[in-house]
Amino acid sequence: MKIGKLILGALFTLSLGLVNYAQDGGTEADECTRYKAIAGNAYKAKEFEKVTRSYIRAQKECGSLEMVFYNPFIYSVQQSMNNATDETVKAAYLDTLISVYETAQATHGVQKAWQSYLGYYYMMQGAPDNMKKADEAYQIGIHHEAEKVNKGFLQQYYVNLYNLWVQEQDEKEKAKYKKRIITEYFKLSDYANKGNMGAEIIDFVSVYMNRAVTDCESILPEIESFMKELPQEIESKKSTVKNFMALLEKQECTSSKVYASLVDTIIAIDPSVDAVLAKAKLQISRGNSSGAIATFKDALDMAEGADQKSDIEYEIASAYFRSGSYKAAHSAGLAVTGKNSGKGYEIAAKSVSSLSNSCGVSTFERKSNYYYAVELAEKSGNGALISSMKSQCPTSSDIFNEDKAVGETVTLECWSNKTFTIKTY
Repeated sequence: MKIGKLILGALFTLSLGLVNYAQDGGTEADECTRYKAIAGNAYKAKEFEKVTRSYIRAQKECGSLEMVFYNPFIYSVQQSMNNATDETVKAAYLDTLISVYETAQATHGVQKAWQSYLGYYYMMQGAPDNMKKADEAYQIGIHHEAEKVNKGFLQQYYVNLYNLWVQEQDEKEKAKYKKRIITEYFKLSDYANKGNMGAEIIDFVSVYMNRAVTDCESILPEIESFMKELPQEIESKKSTVKNFMALLEKQECTSSKVYASLVDTIIAIDPSVDAVLAKAKLQISRGNSSGAIATFKDALDMAEGADQKSDIEYEIASAYFRSGSYKAAHSAGLAVTGKNSGKGYEIAAKSVSSLSNSCGVSTFERKSNYYYAVELAEKSGNGALISSMKSQCPTSSDIFNEDKAVGETVTLECWSNKTFTIKTY
């Protein structure tokens, strides 16, 4: 035990008194009881340095302490460390604190409520092999506290796990760390959500998750393995499957059999709008645009709230556009409501642009379609798109060659005979 740094001169003076006490007939049992009493009285008086010295001596005299004494012992060491101004003294108290934790658990078994703090103190101490010690302690403590865990401890645990993976040279051990990085990502994200820790915590762990998992090949086998061990409780199972799906979507792994299996699973246990949307995304990834559009329309009937309705409407317009069904994409883009209406106008404008070469006989007629594209782009609010559409409208030469003049009108037969004033930009 690293207690010598804390005893110093004060303990030497105390020891002299103890020698006299022993000579007057004191026994080891008396000394054990005496130092417990001294520590207890000092604790009431908030004399934490004295509490620390006394419990150290009591532990030595008693051989071990009952569990009831360790919480005030630990608290007193913590307070003494926090109050110390000298860095050497702080380090000594930290060594003692860790020693007290370890000694108590060697006698009384692992105390789950202590583990997150012990992990933190191991990291603070920075001794060789402490990263692994911290990992072991944190792993117990974090999952014991779950959504009530300290945010800082959660973050440090995950970063430490990531760093262990980075520095591991043995391939088998490295694979184990990587599997844990994936597993813990989902568990910690769940704790953060349930504990209302804020999106920044999930974003934080996502940064390290994405550094470790950078392609489908590395994550698909892991998730396929985890699928065999899904929670039996329905809500936990739904949360786990949805997290897996979100990860695969982010890594663009939606064309995989694993993703398809996840979609089947979520539809079976949660036939909600989200499950139907997942099916549509799977169909898109497999090139089944018509099937995806039909599924999106099913989801639209199930939409909950204006924002979700707007998202689905935009997905439908996007699917039509990607499939080359520009007339349908134009109509669907105009039908997008709410928060995505601007994006809907973008799709409509691009659809007009995509059909321009097949709408009109002369160059002037074909380019005149861009008058309509400009109108739609302006409704989208996308400055770059507006500039692009304007640059493709008829030029002065195009207008002259058509025997037209600025200020006259042109009718677009492809777009319900819409009429626009001829102009140049």
